[in-house]
Amino acid sequence: MRRYPYKKYLLLVGALFLLLSLPPLFMSSFRGKVFAFFSPTMKMSSKGVKDSEVEKLETENHLLRIEVMKLRAHLEHAGLDDSVVAKAIAARVIYRDPASWSSSVWIDVGKLTGPMIQKNSPVVVGRALVGVIDYVGKRQSRVRLISDVGLKPAVRAVRGHAQNMALVEHLDPILRHLSTRKDLPISRDDQTTLVRNLTQFKERLSDDCEGWHLAKGILQGAGSPLWRSVNHTLRGIGFNYDFADAYGPARELASGRPIIQVQDLLVTTGLDGVFPPGLSVGEVTKILPLQEGAYTYEIEAVPAIGNLDALQTLFVIPPIGYDEEDQPR
Repeated sequence: MRRYPYKKYLLLVGALFLLLSLPPLFMSSFRGKVFAFFSPTMKMSSKGVKDSEVEKLETENHLLRIEVMKLRAHLEHAGLDDSVVAKAIAARVIYRDPASWSSSVWIDVGKLTGPMIQKNSPVVVGRALVGVIDYVGKRQSRVRLISDVGLKPAVRAVRGHAQNMALVEHLDPILRHLSTRKDLPISRDDQTTLVRNLTQFKERLSDDCEGWHLAKGILQGAGSPLWRSVNHTLRGIGFNYDFADAYGPARELASGRPIIQVQDLLVTTGLDGVFPPGLSVGEVTKILPLQEGAYTYEIEAVPAIGNLDALQTLFVIPPIGYDEEDQPR
């Protein structure tokens, strides 16, 4: 016949009853001694958690400082005023509404957290345009993305040196990884040779200063603003070079050098009153056939920023001064 260990349960119940019947003053003193005994361990554990959080924040701040330095270098290279570069404000994406995924994002700066934040402030990553501030709250602001059908920056096609500089920007992180990582699946000698060849290629690209500024037009988002888009194709309209400017004489649509072609870089002109000139917006991927009697090209392009779905850290720069509300009625 199996025997049940009733004595153990009776002892446990008796101990609990004894603890409940002890005076409150004694119990308070007893709890204090227990906490005092375990407090070094608890403090060490708490300290470990706090140290890890501090270390994480320091790492994030360090990366953010690197991004700020890269941004300023890109903007200075684009020819923006030093005052614009110095006033760039870093921000993080905090929310994206699934119902307007391709149209806007929310960032963590506003009137109270970033006094320089204003409506129509351009938002960039490096030298690539992301969008523009269209609403400023107290602690957060909304960014209208370049993939939104309602945002229409004025751009022009550039070829040569500007394309080379865009390629150099992609080479920099590759060279950084190749120079520092030791776990790549190639031999050390091959890795050294690759770094040397890419460095020479980068220098040649940088030294080639020949470039052309060609067709001008308007770029806008081509997809629906609702829900998450599969791609972020941009649509360009009105591209021609029908009058002379600081970059050269007017050109016919079928001139000797094409006024626009696939892989041309599209940069802001500053003529839309919102974006400063020289920011990269997109790259031409397709030129639509000219319609009968048409005197402008229509094109398709991809954003220069790359993957708009992966936006995290952005930078807000001051608007160039135009205010659509400060106009005669």
